[in-house]
Amino acid sequence: MKNLSFALLMLLSTLSYGQFEMGLKAGLSSMDLSPESILINNGESTTELSIREANYGYHFGLYTRISVANIFIEPAFLFNSSSVEYNLDEQIFDQGIFSTIKTETYNNLDIPFMVGMKMGFLRIQGGPVAHIFINSASELTAIDGYSQKFKDATYGFQGGIGLDLFKIRLDLNYETNLSRFGGDIDINGTPFQFDQRPARLVASLGLRF
Repeated sequence: MKNLSFALLMLLSTLSYGQFEMGLKAGLSSMDLSPESILINNGESTTELSIREANYGYHFGLYTRISVANIFIEPAFLFNSSSVEYNLDEQIFDQGIFSTIKTETYNNLDIPFMVGMKMGFLRIQGGPVAHIFINSASELTAIDGYSQKFKDATYGFQGGIGLDLFKIRLDLNYETNLSRFGGDIDINGTPFQFDQRPARLVASLGLRF
């Protein structure tokens, strides 16, 4: 109890002497995914599902920042939408191969918690990020037995640089993810996933209130 009281006292002291700000943030992200495929055997047909390309994603929301001297913490709450295109090659026995392009869109609440250091108008920063699943829209339902089993949350790490110019906040971060891509794919009760862990380059423009 004494340790908890001391921690709360230190937190309140930091908030009272620190500088607090809040603002809006929005931007784009580019997902780095290498070409890769998985094979799905449905008995009377064989389907090859391969990554075609990842489209640019977008995000927007609120950020807050508490600064003490040249050290700061910056949690943010951002709606993020991204999509990936797949090549779907279905080989039906005695009928040949049928190829189509399918898209899957993912919507998440991203919660990055950045810790960094300011050097004039320049910042360096890094910290964990949580992706809370909201919903998705998929054209992969064309695969027999396809279903989605998204985790409630996945986690990664972001690190990068930022610039503070008057009320404008510019950020460029690189993100790695702890989960393998495609972990939501389930076909006839069997989970499928790709070998790689997705990475993103995230660019944001913020405006302090």
